[in-house]
Amino acid sequence: MTIQSPEARLAEAGFVLPEVSTPRGNYAPFSAIPFGSGQWVSIAGQVCRQKGVAMVGQCVTEADIEPAQRAAEVSMLNALAALRLACGGELSRVHQVVRVRGFIRAAPEFTRHPAVLDAASAVLRIAFPEHDLPARTALGVSSLPDAAFTEIEVDAIVTTV
Repeated sequence: MTIQSPEARLAEAGFVLPEVSTPRGNYAPFSAIPFGSGQWVSIAGQVCRQKGVAMVGQCVTEADIEPAQRAAEVSMLNALAALRLACGGELSRVHQVVRVRGFIRAAPEFTRHPAVLDAASAVLRIAFPEHDLPARTALGVSSLPDAAFTEIEVDAIVTTV
């Protein structure tokens, strides 16, 4: 039995990790601090940008869930790309994704934030099927950078080389 890398599992499912975009402000794509025999890595919020362009949208009705889920997948792929950078290019160094925070641009009456973020969790499950699911927060917000549909933050424990 061949053990596949997280990147190979993602590719098999039709997902490609993008290049990590340059931060659009005074912050780093990730922060890593020593934690036990590894590192605790926090990934900066990743908007649903494809080739630098945000997927614009707002959840108002049920009809908005599907496009927002696609945006959440893109945000998670961007977060995993930054996590791969923190891992020196190898997602197989991820010991455990500990927390996912998802921000969904939504109208006040929209309440299905977890349904949107389930798509991001599904991408994470493809990459790391052997890991326990992380803790997760799904929040509705009134605005995000560039009117993006979603933004995702990830915290993970990574083994050192």
